[in-house]
Amino acid sequence: MNATTQTILARLPRKPLLTPREVADAYGLKTADPILADIRTGKLAANKVCGRYIVSRGAAEAYIRANEYAPDEG
Repeated sequence: MNATTQTILARLPRKPLLTPREVADAYGLKTADPILADIRTGKLAANKVCGRYIVSRGAAEAYIRANEYAPDEG
């Protein structure tokens, strides 16, 4: 895991359920739109409760790790 991924994970609030906005904040995004798009396409698992998406901390961590950038050598 690279340092950027570790930093993003450290920025997640220490609670079991997160909002898309909280995940976006961990990435430093201005809006939650990219996170919501990934929820809608199934890249990030979430449940809809009372019209709002809720993401488990485990799902958010797995999503962040899966989106880690690793440049090719050479």
